[in-house]
Amino acid sequence: MPKILVIEDNNLIRETVLEILNLGDFEAVGAENGKLGVELAIAQIPDLILSDVMMPQVNGFEVFAILRSHPATARIPFIFMTASEMETALELKADGYLKKPCSVREILRAIATQLEKPTLTNPKYQKVQENSARSNLSLRARNQKSRFEIASLCSQ
Repeated sequence: MPKILVIEDNNLIRETVLEILNLGDFEAVGAENGKLGVELAIAQIPDLILSDVMMPQVNGFEVFAILRSHPATARIPFIFMTASEMETALELKADGYLKKPCSVREILRAIATQLEKPTLTNPKYQKVQENSARSNLSLRARNQKSRFEIASLCSQ
């Protein structure tokens, strides 16, 4: 089960995304700020990181730079979630980008795209057969209705 770290200072958004991921057969871990996110990433080495950009203490860009410079976390797929800093996020060459507001489908698609990529550091996610992260999502998670549409929650 892939472990995903969600770094988001908005409690409602973070808890909603964590619930969505847990329903989608992911092990989801949350951090309420960038400092804690860096600590959790280094301690737990998740398979993927979703990070907000605008956060107090350590912002998402700083989190990205710190984790890319750390040998144990340098290759972890990193997806920015941002409402206003998309141009700067694109310049940093992260693995993915989600523009807030975003939907459940967009979040799950971005995660599946990254976990389907073969990497040397994560051989268990290499495509050997017709195995994809998308097909591994539970039917329940794929069929979630508007209850989990977080477009209005994601805008800040």
